[in-house]
Amino acid sequence: MDVLTREDMTALAVRGKGPRVSVYMPTHRFGPDTQADQTALKNALREAEGLLVEGGMRSPDAAAILAPAVALLDDRPFWLRANLGLALFIGPDGMRTFRLPETFSTRVVVDERFYLKPLLTTVGSDRHFWLLALSQKHVRLMRGSANGLEEVDLDGVPENLAEALRWDNFEKASLQFHTGTSGAGGRRPAVFHGTGETDPKGELVRYFREIDKGVAEYLQGDATPLILAGVDYLLPMYREVNSHPSLAEAAVTGSPENTNPEVLFQQAWDVVMPLFEGNRDEAARRLTEAWGSSRTTSDPETLVPAAVHGRVDTLFVATDRELWGHYDLGTDTAAIHAHPHSGDEDLLDLAAFEALLSGAEVYAVPAQDLPQGDTIAAVLRY
Repeated sequence: MDVLTREDMTALAVRGKGPRVSVYMPTHRFGPDTQADQTALKNALREAEGLLVEGGMRSPDAAAILAPAVALLDDRPFWLRANLGLALFIGPDGMRTFRLPETFSTRVVVDERFYLKPLLTTVGSDRHFWLLALSQKHVRLMRGSANGLEEVDLDGVPENLAEALRWDNFEKASLQFHTGTSGAGGRRPAVFHGTGETDPKGELVRYFREIDKGVAEYLQGDATPLILAGVDYLLPMYREVNSHPSLAEAAVTGSPENTNPEVLFQQAWDVVMPLFEGNRDEAARRLTEAWGSSRTTSDPETLVPAAVHGRVDTLFVATDRELWGHYDLGTDTAAIHAHPHSGDEDLLDLAAFEALLSGAEVYAVPAQDLPQGDTIAAVLRY
């Protein structure tokens, strides 16, 4: 699975020379529907070529830009790892592909910059999480979303505890320690029996440091919640060495190896949903409480320039609406049109990603769930 981070979004949001082609489409995991997905991509690329030529590009030049995407049509390994949605970003500098666990409506956009708003539901402030499943047999990192869990590869990390510790029977070794009486803060310190052998807790902590190192390297720059799943005595030890900034206090307890994948997902979702809802509700509360002051607005003509200049602190944007118009950097003004004119762009998309680039909290919700306004609303930094 491809992991889409804010760093990826930052790179994609930068304007460059030459046209940018954005392609979104639903796909299926590898199987009987793969050929239909390849045909759908072929049709989308044909549409993209037509739009490039319509915009004044010579047909051979358009074909050259799209060549990396056309090559995917016969790339069997690429389709073997297909997911629920595919996003392609193609320009003069090359192509980025993302096979993501969220489906998209088919859409082809050719503009001066990539069209990114559909990805707000993937990398916005409240949409995905990470699940780290710790067990004797297997250590797995999974990306979670509303569509389920997808395992990712953790290079350089031992596959399981027995491999790392070279124990033939980790369960037997782990019983060398147990929980004693309550210590400071109400926690019960571990008590170890002298056996003349290596301290099992010390070995576990060292092993968990290696796991944390691999997780930190993989999730670099991604501060979305990390949920732990594992048996009770392992989780506190991992917490001792964790360096991820958003490790959730709640966890999924029990052996993940013995848990049905759908049940594991539901247990993780039950842990993370209160975090998502709490963050979004708190942001909506701040917006509502400040409403009417100079630090809040739902006026796109005010909001778009504010986003461009990094003045947005918290932004709510409607995922099911578009607002066509043009932002003029020279005059620092946004003009809104009832229907798209030549050179127009979706100003909701522009505002959302300028806000993301400046570190704002961005929440993508249906228009009916906006706390104020009907397309966009924000708390400003100043």
